[in-house]
Amino acid sequence: MLQNKIISAVITLIIGAFIIPLFIGATYSISYGIYGTAFTAPAMLVAVVVSILIEKYSKNKNVIFLYMKHLLCALIFSLLFSLINFNINTFKDTIYLASLMGSIYVTIFVIFDYLLKRLKK
Repeated sequence: MLQNKIISAVITLIIGAFIIPLFIGATYSISYGIYGTAFTAPAMLVAVVVSILIEKYSKNKNVIFLYMKHLLCALIFSLLFSLINFNINTFKDTIYLASLMGSIYVTIFVIFDYLLKRLKK
């Protein structure tokens, strides 16, 4: 299970490096993706641990239900990130961008984790 989660996290970071530039800046620049991935990678370590805990202690193993739990955790993490980087002038933009990126990353992570589980069966 841990191996699937780590592989899913790496795939998510690689794909995220190409998705982040779509939402940051006026023009597409892969440097934004590399920069964003450098800051997202430590958060993925937390995501792997939280994902393992969600799946271990969840009574309902339905993939949609598990996805919703992952998404809720990502939104809470995004809110905490926005509060830590609090600036009254940019708070709305920061929380919007952090929530959007968190939702995208969690969706990619859960999809690849699910696909890897299915391939192992």
